[in-house]
Amino acid sequence: MGVSLPALAADYAASSGTVTFDYRVTFIGVRGTSSDLTADVSFKPDNLDGASGTVSVRTASLKTGNGLQEEHMRGALGADAFPNMVYTLSGVNTSTMLSEGQTLVTTGSGKLSLKGVSRALTVPLKLTLNGGKVTVATQFKFNPHDFGVEYLGGADSVAVNVGFVLAPR
Repeated sequence: MGVSLPALAADYAASSGTVTFDYRVTFIGVRGTSSDLTADVSFKPDNLDGASGTVSVRTASLKTGNGLQEEHMRGALGADAFPNMVYTLSGVNTSTMLSEGQTLVTTGSGKLSLKGVSRALTVPLKLTLNGGKVTVATQFKFNPHDFGVEYLGGADSVAVNVGFVLAPR
């Protein structure tokens, strides 16, 4: 017998996850990662459109394996003044119910806030419910210049992958 989720909105949280990014600076690929991710989401499994919450990554936690790159990146991202990058989810674009053992592919609507600037951003979502926990995965791109992130020779696109598991609180 599968695990049932409550019919009322429930609160879920993740205290870790993985964020990776790919960025180019003057013909040099910069790949980085962080596991300093938190998420707080509220939703009803039979009405995901009403989901809301936040996913946050500590800006200074992004690592590239190169200390000088990391120092420059923290400066470009304004890590001292803006310690977190936050995606605020305002809804999941589906009328499909999330069921045990099911993987649902859809999109999420919300805003990305980075360096004090917030912009609307729709992201693809892959949601899988197993044992009452929801595995969340997304891959998206954004233009860092739209957020005031300027770096000499920096590309106008950053590719981001995010993954975490939400557990009931």
